[in-house]
Amino acid sequence: MTDHSDGTRSLRVAHDFYRALQAKDIDALAGLWTTDAVYRVPATPDAVPGEFAGRDVILAALGQFFTLFGDTRVTWDVEPMADPRRVLATWVLEIELLTGGTYRNRGASIFRLEGDRIAEYTEYVDTAAFLALFAANTGTVHRFFASLREKDIEAWGELWHERGAITLAQPVEGYPSRIERKDDIVAACRKLFTTCEALDAELTGVHPAVNSDAVCVQYTVHAKLVSGAAYTNDHIAVFRFEDGLIRAFHDSFDARRLKDAVDAPPAGRA
Repeated sequence: MTDHSDGTRSLRVAHDFYRALQAKDIDALAGLWTTDAVYRVPATPDAVPGEFAGRDVILAALGQFFTLFGDTRVTWDVEPMADPRRVLATWVLEIELLTGGTYRNRGASIFRLEGDRIAEYTEYVDTAAFLALFAANTGTVHRFFASLREKDIEAWGELWHERGAITLAQPVEGYPSRIERKDDIVAACRKLFTTCEALDAELTGVHPAVNSDAVCVQYTVHAKLVSGAAYTNDHIAVFRFEDGLIRAFHDSFDARRLKDAVDAPPAGRA
């Protein structure tokens, strides 16, 4: 009798989860998880498995999900498993993207419950469909930095929209805080390379946003100026795209480090 009632309760919780997900009801979802629950996913935007650990972390992730996507439609079916604390669910998801179009995916999930709370939720989805949301723009970002490392300015310039723009979050003395239009951006890049004997930009994080065309990146610049001075700085930048090309690049870094490197006396001079 206990197993039967536990199984019925587990099915009810699984149904409640998908109803709340479709309704974007964060308050209803808050009551469904144990405090130390784990939500496992087969792939993050970086194409590696991931997980959200703890109810607060899970709710924060779901809350962000709700702000990023438009109308959400879920159809689902749930089935009991031999262990009454576990439920198998199959589902189909359709989401209206704020940038236009519809994202569709289907998958299966396994719930493990403790009482009437979800302790573990493991999701299996079509990862190719999921990663396709991010592939095009992140590919352009990787080509952007690869071209810089190779000093291939022609290839780098082809990534820019004709009406592209670069904006620096902090003004740097001697440098424009904003450069507009592709031709001027490419010209500025050529000028930059005349001041650098060596330049490398190491990508340390790529974070696409699913609600827009934006991609946020973290990168570290290692450069040796023609004066012999070394320059290293950590950057955070946001790319925006139009027609598959870079429309805007907003760069933020410690401007004092660049000024100190530029103002340093040439190597060998007392």
